[in-house]
Amino acid sequence: MKKVFFTIIIGVLASISAMAQDTYYKYDTYIRISGNIGFSPSSERNEKLGIGGDIFWLAADNLFLMNRNNFITLGFKGFNNPYGEGSYVTSIMNGKNDGFNCIIALVGYRVTKQGAEQGLFVEPRMGIAFGSNYSAYAFSPLFGYSYNNIEFSIFCDMGFSNQRNALMKNNFYTPGISLAYNLKL
Repeated sequence: MKKVFFTIIIGVLASISAMAQDTYYKYDTYIRISGNIGFSPSSERNEKLGIGGDIFWLAADNLFLMNRNNFITLGFKGFNNPYGEGSYVTSIMNGKNDGFNCIIALVGYRVTKQGAEQGLFVEPRMGIAFGSNYSAYAFSPLFGYSYNNIEFSIFCDMGFSNQRNALMKNNFYTPGISLAYNLKL
């Protein structure tokens, strides 16, 4: 399943790149870098806030709806929610049972009225989450406001699996807030 997912992502990325070659100067692209704070209310162990971040590539839509205010997004998100004796630094993949850690590969579609630099946006994203001894299908909607390339947003990461994760559940959801900057390329 992982090979199929990554093959699809590479195929979509190659298609977008090929189509964008002719219209590079007409359509905007951005790199989005963010910091995230959230919590995992579905945990039987959680008492602390989790922190993380993401990096996404936003390419103006010249593939599906041909709307330069909407964006196709591809990226990775990391999240660490320590519990018990775990700390934010030492609980990251240390082999101990002291934190819920995951890396999420996502593809999404950002809908805006004015583009990435100003205004409200909504971005449904889906992909796959990887953690210590588990993987899950992921859905991570994002809703926010951008002002001068600075974004304030809310998110809810959700993972659905048949394997138990560090939260002692098969599934997880993590609501939170995000502060990001869109770097125009």
